[in-house]
Amino acid sequence: MACCGHSPCFGFGLFLLILSLILDVIGVGSPYWILGSVNGEKVYMGLWQMCTSGSIVGYEFSGCTDFDEVPDWFKAVRGFGMLGILLLLIAILTAFVKICLKDRSCVLIISIILSFMAAVCNVVSVSVFAEKYYDIVKDSSIFSFHFAFVFVVLSIITSGIAGICMIVEVSKRSSYSSI
Repeated sequence: MACCGHSPCFGFGLFLLILSLILDVIGVGSPYWILGSVNGEKVYMGLWQMCTSGSIVGYEFSGCTDFDEVPDWFKAVRGFGMLGILLLLIAILTAFVKICLKDRSCVLIISIILSFMAAVCNVVSVSVFAEKYYDIVKDSSIFSFHFAFVFVVLSIITSGIAGICMIVEVSKRSSYSSI
């Protein structure tokens, strides 16, 4: 089987899916969703643990701890974040399968649907976390969203654009008119 014959739009869409997965894994896995800084002490919080660093009277300290108990909404944020990662992984795998199965348009359509479903899962994850932000931090003047939160937002954007690129690929091929 030949593994060529796809447009640059398909290649760009596949690249964006891979980039989206990388951004999502870093975003969901790292403890940098929120950053707080006051008097030289820093507090980082992610979905899985909280880290602190700073210095007191010349002594440096840093460490991370896992969360003992988490509320249900926090479990939902974690769950939708992990589901987004899983859906992106399956979307990438189906896009690679499509490379070798040129005549099977349903494989590419599955990849498109999965990329949009991953974006929706990540939107739910980010929006619930942002909604509960003020419940987590009592003084919002010293806390702000950090890079891992932004990475998940970027993952939403890139997976949506990847789905659009693959829709363009489907619309370019007349053989896809009959599924």
